[in-house]
Amino acid sequence: MLMGRDADRAKPGGKCFVGRRRLKLWDEFRAVVLSCGFPALNTDLAKPQPRFEDLRGILHYVPQFRQKVFVIAFDGALMMQPGFASLLQDVAVLQSLNIEVVLVFGARAQVRALAMKRGITLYNDDGMGRTDAAGIEIATDAIMRQCSDLAAELTALEMPVAVSNALAVHPAGVIDGVDLEFTGRIERVDEESLRALLKADIIPILPPLGYDGKGATLRLNSDAVAVEVAIALQAAKVIFVAESGLTGSDGTRLAQLSVAEAKEMYRKKDPKHDVSLLSKLRYASLACQEGVPRVHIVDGTLDEALLAELFSNEGVGTMVHADDYQQIRKARASDVPALLSMMQQSVDDAALVPRSRDQIQSRIKDFFVLELDGHPIGSVAVHSYEEEGRRIAELACLFVKRSHKNKSHGRKLVAFAEETAKQRGCEVIVALSTQAFRFFEEKMGYTVTTPDALPVSRREKYDKSGRNSKVLVKSLKA
Repeated sequence: MLMGRDADRAKPGGKCFVGRRRLKLWDEFRAVVLSCGFPALNTDLAKPQPRFEDLRGILHYVPQFRQKVFVIAFDGALMMQPGFASLLQDVAVLQSLNIEVVLVFGARAQVRALAMKRGITLYNDDGMGRTDAAGIEIATDAIMRQCSDLAAELTALEMPVAVSNALAVHPAGVIDGVDLEFTGRIERVDEESLRALLKADIIPILPPLGYDGKGATLRLNSDAVAVEVAIALQAAKVIFVAESGLTGSDGTRLAQLSVAEAKEMYRKKDPKHDVSLLSKLRYASLACQEGVPRVHIVDGTLDEALLAELFSNEGVGTMVHADDYQQIRKARASDVPALLSMMQQSVDDAALVPRSRDQIQSRIKDFFVLELDGHPIGSVAVHSYEEEGRRIAELACLFVKRSHKNKSHGRKLVAFAEETAKQRGCEVIVALSTQAFRFFEEKMGYTVTTPDALPVSRREKYDKSGRNSKVLVKSLKA
């Protein structure tokens, strides 16, 4: 962790003391931003400071995000935690980068707490089920208090804000035989008013409440609010900052999900994911289907979660994507430094033979790069040999960055190499491996064979290397 929250010490008057390391990082951050052609950021140390560890890593992202709309939706429970102030500082950093931020917040925890205090039994606390007269009174009181508190905190950070009523809503009506009474559905978003606020550098705050044509107050689901606003504004991202993150069956973080995968997770309704996370999966799928390129679900209890998710290649949350944001393309001469750097990891592990810059450049047409959001994370080479009237392909230089292993990237690269070999008219493909031969056997359908299966010219190099690599072969015939 770059800086614990207890690293700051309160001065008389409530000002924050910023240590030398934080000052150094802020200066570095400013230098990076200025190098990208942005106006100077305010250097008042009492204002929000960046806490993201690898500040130079933002160079790739800042130009992409400039003047893009990000809709950020906080779970209400986070607003009741001490660390929420840090999340708002992260929002301030985003705005400093000329990112147009719209804020939405949930109120489930606040509504539930206020109902308990008043002794009221709720039919619904998340804006998805029935809301009766007592429930809408509780929800309105709790949410209005949240609006006031949030506006106050953002104002203290010198960020202009405005609570917006840009949502035209109507009663949800009767669903499955149940009259949802004061639960609403969004009919229309006043895009023009929101864009006017953003143009004036004012952050719109949209509570999970709306008003119908008759002036009735209706409860809304905050995830639905975030997504409908994002669709209307053609936002680049929706970021759900949740109470927890999404994990797979093995308990590890789910780094990415396609729309189909998100829908399936929502359909299965795994009990380890509460109703709040399931709601986010549902609306993330909708957002992507309606044109929002990326939706992020981030555990807001993690330190630096918001910035780390947005400004690092690996992220810390789950990204739901509409398109295949990963792509395999032909390598270019400009990729050689990145290839050498990535390859060195496998060379150090004795998994790959060292190759020079000239060796790679001379055969660059045989190399293919796997990109993730514009960053090379893996590669494979396909060499072709013609011998006795038949063409043989060799799959070589297969590697994936350590930070991206065990995410099926290797399988994708191997499958791509095989398809490339087929298109070249090759009947078989061979691979040499000292450590990953079980992967080729068990996962990709290769068979261990003898070095005699290699083309003559390749066999000579094999014998001279002395590595005793396993030789694996796979037929490419249909």
